[in-house]
Amino acid sequence: MSKHLKNIHLIQIELALEVKRICEKYDIKYALIAGTLLGAVRHKGFIPWDDDLDVGMTRENYERFLKVAQKDLGYNYFIQTWETDPGFALPIAKMRKNDTEFVEMSTQYIDIHHGVYIDIFPFDNVPSNMIKRSLHCMSTYVLKRILMSKKKYVLWNEKQLFKKFFYKFFYGCIYLIHPAIIKNILLKFMTFFNNQVSAEVVNIGGAYGYRKETIKREWIENLSLIEFEKHKFLAPLNYNEYLSYFYGDYMTLPPTEKRGNRHNIIRIKI
Repeated sequence: MSKHLKNIHLIQIELALEVKRICEKYDIKYALIAGTLLGAVRHKGFIPWDDDLDVGMTRENYERFLKVAQKDLGYNYFIQTWETDPGFALPIAKMRKNDTEFVEMSTQYIDIHHGVYIDIFPFDNVPSNMIKRSLHCMSTYVLKRILMSKKKYVLWNEKQLFKKFFYKFFYGCIYLIHPAIIKNILLKFMTFFNNQVSAEVVNIGGAYGYRKETIKREWIENLSLIEFEKHKFLAPLNYNEYLSYFYGDYMTLPPTEKRGNRHNIIRIKI
């Protein structure tokens, strides 16, 4: 993995610049988020051992982006969503580079586009009522797992035998449910509160779980330019508060054993 990382980063910055180009052309707000924002602040680019790039948008901007990107992208790129790639099960979008491979362990048996990618996450409104918030959290989590099971994602590692047995059994129980039904229900649950006023939004497709991924709306809406790999991208204006919330003392490097191949990449072709 490490010997390919520089070339992977070059492709990912190429993809990010394509996102930026489209967003600027159509006046769509986007922001560098999560570890990508951390890398921008701490390293002025990628975290040296990181293997992905994350962009976030409000649901409204996300839907606008998907609509225009389908017709504006060059032939080198592919926008991967539920709609464009039938085997894909995540409630986010990925921009992939054609004629490359970047295969994750969880999708190794699935017939989808496996090119080098960046993630594009939609943010949805969070209810202020804590009971509704808990229901929003649980329902979207369960539905995500059901859909990923239907699409035969590998949701365990080789040491998690009980988890493997559970998901195999679970898949048998939901075998007759069509994935499109699950997808439509999940989307309705994700966006259920988007017609209400909300001071917080959540990245339901994020890696840290619903509660941690719930952030202040201003962090994804009040933006400024930041340097990333010698280019300028939009990012949360109050990045210090955002990064402190996610990572605590974010300027301190993690121990060596916590660095590298977070996405379990098993096959690479540049």
